[in-house]
Amino acid sequence: MIYQDQLDFAALRQYASALKERAKLTGATGEVSAVMLRDRILASGGRCEWCGRNLVGAEIELDHVVSLAKGGSNTPANLAVACPACNRRKAQKHPARFAVEIVSETGLRTDLVARVLTHYCVEASRQLSLFSSPSETQEREETENADAADPLPYRWGE
Repeated sequence: MIYQDQLDFAALRQYASALKERAKLTGATGEVSAVMLRDRILASGGRCEWCGRNLVGAEIELDHVVSLAKGGSNTPANLAVACPACNRRKAQKHPARFAVEIVSETGLRTDLVARVLTHYCVEASRQLSLFSSPSETQEREETENADAADPLPYRWGE
């Protein structure tokens, strides 16, 4: 689906139907309508809610913040507008882990990233270059170990 201020309602109905089928297969609760999807998409302001990329006129995907496979619901509160790259990179990762990756790589904290980090009480900082100065190295904050098992519960505001 392409982000536009006037979204194709038939495409929204089809997308809502596909989300309903995916939710049904995983036993997830909740259901979204075409109107809910339209409102959720327009609320993003035409930006990827993970990385902040401008999506006006570009392909968009709806990401379940907590994946359906990990117990997330199929509700507007659990959906984020994402660029295809972020949606694929996140996949079924814990949302806090992906938020830490975004901050580490870009230094950006979109509203969604900030909410996820706050919700799960996780600190994140930007990964410094291998060739950073000693003063930059001293300022580095520790981040969550990306290889550790996810200790955080998969719960997100409904």
